Amino acid sequence: MRPAAVLLLLALAAAAAAQEPTYTAEEKLKMFRTLNVDAHAKDSRRVEWHVGYVEFHVLGMDWRFFYLPILAPLPGSRLQDNATVPNAFDLTRTPYASTFPPMLDEPDRSRAVQRERARIEASAKQSDQQ
Repeated sequence: MRPAAVLLLLALAAAAAAQEPTYTAEEKLKMFRTLNVDAHAKDSRRVEWHVGYVEFHVLGMDWRFFYLPILAPLPGSRLQDNATVPNAFDLTRTPYASTFPPMLDEPDRSRAVQRERARIEASAKQSDQQ
């Protein structure tokens, strides 16, 4: 019983939606007249000067020519970024395998850290000599 009631309601809704109102051409023009709020009147100026750009109204279109860079350059659009491979270590601020961790470079490190650094440096020198 319940599925039949739902099916009847859906059929009634579809029948109600199928009845579309008919509009005349003049009513349609009135409805969509306010969509283009920037529409210019026929007697408006063809060239408008703004800060950073010039706007031309010709051939039924609005042309904007920007003569000042308004936005900052997008990533990858600078000339220095062309043809370079991104360095994952620099981007993630990860120290290289050949560099010491930041705690080893601090001047106020403990004696245990100083002793460990000296041991690492001595081990590196021995491996370089062999």
